[in-house]
Amino acid sequence: MRPLLKTKISVGLILFLLVFCFGFMGLDEVRAQSFTYTAPVTQKGAVIGDTTEFSSTLTNTGSGDTYDVDMIEIAATPDDWWIRFCVGGVCYPPEVTHAEVSLGTSESEEIELNMLPNSPGIGKVIMRVTSQANPSLKDSITFTLNTIPGAPMVSHHGIIVLVLLITASGLYLLWRRLNLAKAK
Repeated sequence: MRPLLKTKISVGLILFLLVFCFGFMGLDEVRAQSFTYTAPVTQKGAVIGDTTEFSSTLTNTGSGDTYDVDMIEIAATPDDWWIRFCVGGVCYPPEVTHAEVSLGTSESEEIELNMLPNSPGIGKVIMRVTSQANPSLKDSITFTLNTIPGAPMVSHHGIIVLVLLITASGLYLLWRRLNLAKAK
């Protein structure tokens, strides 16, 4: 009866140690997930027709993780504004509102938001970051862009036409001067 008792104690002790060790390992992994999401500037003014960039940084301060990055446009943003975001130098078209970022321990990634106002108004966009390993860990930043009242609309086509007119008038004056010099 003694060997059987030793076997039960040994099996029980091994099971206890396995549950104890592996149970806490799982908790440590969940606790080890952490990150910071920061932006130096969250509000700007802009001229209609000029693209404005907001930059932010996602830093993994825990163990390796993959993060969901979501762009949420607030309903008050004018419909004719062009808005997109870039992660790690990869820019997504305006219709894409979700991306994933994988970061190792202490790694960072730049997230950029581009807003192009095509009419007067205020644009608000929330950039939300969520840990995939621990979805309860999330952070967000609201970026606000106000068009500057009274600022003229910038038309790149208008600038090109203006440059062409100035060049053409300069050439005309030069041609006229040369013809006057020939006539004398």
